[in-house]
Amino acid sequence: MELESQALPLTRGQLDIWLAQETGHSDTEWQLGLFVRINGMVQRDALQWAIRQAVHEAEPTRVAFFEVDGEVVQRPIEDPNVELTFLNLSDSPDPEQEARRRALAIQRTPMPLTGPLFKFVLFQTRRDEFFFFACCHHIVIDGTGVGLVGHRIASIYSAIVSAGPIPTGVFGSLRELIDCESHYEASDEYREDEAYWSANLPTDSEAQHRMPDGAGERDPWPSAPVALDPAVVRRVQRFSDVWGVSQTSVITAACALLVRGWCANGSEVVLDFPVSRRVRPELKTLPGMVAGVVPLVFTAGPRATVAEFCKHVEKRIDEAVQHQRFPVHALERKVRGLTKPPERVSVNFIPSAFTLPFGGVMASASYTNSGQADGFGLIFSSDGDELFLSTAGSWQPWSGLDAPDLAARLQRLLVAMTADPTRPLRTLDVVDESERARLDGWGNEAVLAEPMEPVSVVGLFAAQ
Repeated sequence: MELESQALPLTRGQLDIWLAQETGHSDTEWQLGLFVRINGMVQRDALQWAIRQAVHEAEPTRVAFFEVDGEVVQRPIEDPNVELTFLNLSDSPDPEQEARRRALAIQRTPMPLTGPLFKFVLFQTRRDEFFFFACCHHIVIDGTGVGLVGHRIASIYSAIVSAGPIPTGVFGSLRELIDCESHYEASDEYREDEAYWSANLPTDSEAQHRMPDGAGERDPWPSAPVALDPAVVRRVQRFSDVWGVSQTSVITAACALLVRGWCANGSEVVLDFPVSRRVRPELKTLPGMVAGVVPLVFTAGPRATVAEFCKHVEKRIDEAVQHQRFPVHALERKVRGLTKPPERVSVNFIPSAFTLPFGGVMASASYTNSGQADGFGLIFSSDGDELFLSTAGSWQPWSGLDAPDLAARLQRLLVAMTADPTRPLRTLDVVDESERARLDGWGNEAVLAEPMEPVSVVGLFAAQ
């Protein structure tokens, strides 16, 4: 009875992850990681204390999930066992590579939803170089939340080693997260968002190409990032300045045209677009699972010019961001009678790395996984003026292309787009003849193109 009295419902986003994992649709792909390079000495006891304090403050992350009368609920764990595992890898032939390999192995080890849903490891690679790794399940935290907790750990640790006062914590509670989502679902904003998405869902004719089973299967985890040519990035920036659209919109437009060439039937192109959903001030300090995904539906008409299409993409992104809190995939499943979200290509823009003040030294932190569990992800990350592309997911035909190949295709398309923004979209080719023939084979286009003898309805019944 005590457990039930402390139980709280899941948010819509959490329930989607629970159902996906329970039905075996995905597993460790939901586990997020933060990998922090610390160039200096680390006081392990101080770091251990800082982690425990930060986890205690971040109540939405220290929960357990269980069922009560057939309903999934969550309950905060008041005193979780928070351990900092220490591994000295300084004698390894390549200590940093070994640290990354072990971090990936940890991230690929399933965490039971009964908790705890976090792990912390400190790797020593040199006398004065350490890597701190934090792994958390996406059902309790999103990428923004991981960053919040990482900053809080660094802040507490820095205060301890400098013998200074610990800054006051500002994290919201699990109850505040649940209440915030409940208030939204009862608000006029929710109904306005619902009306927008009801009018802007992808059509039922959306293409779902997939290669034959077993063809070109690949590891669904993120690939190593590939740097895009700086000259191409500069061309995109100049295009953005001249035509008044963001660099994000231009790159998203290019990705949509790639998808049209590989997957789309007709002029409609659909991409999934991860969003933070943190539009309210109280959500900006909640270290929980708030993020979502919305579909971007574009019309790539053959007569439209490159510049017109980029402006169309920017308009769609702006509208989607304005209505980003709504659980669009739940509405889509209801309207289309789907049992799970449709698999699509997603376009995700994340910071390549960010710094943490770690006890008098600057530490560099980066994400090791975006939480891509469905479809195929094109993940763009920036570091200053540099832009990188990595890929994640096993959805065909995209997973048959490695990141360097996709980066090369994208760059060729961006060069063509920026060279003549007034050229019609129909003049842009993203697949060659051999690839088009292969795609037609996967989609049984040859069978559909064969002439059929006319048969009457009476004749069909007679044949049965």
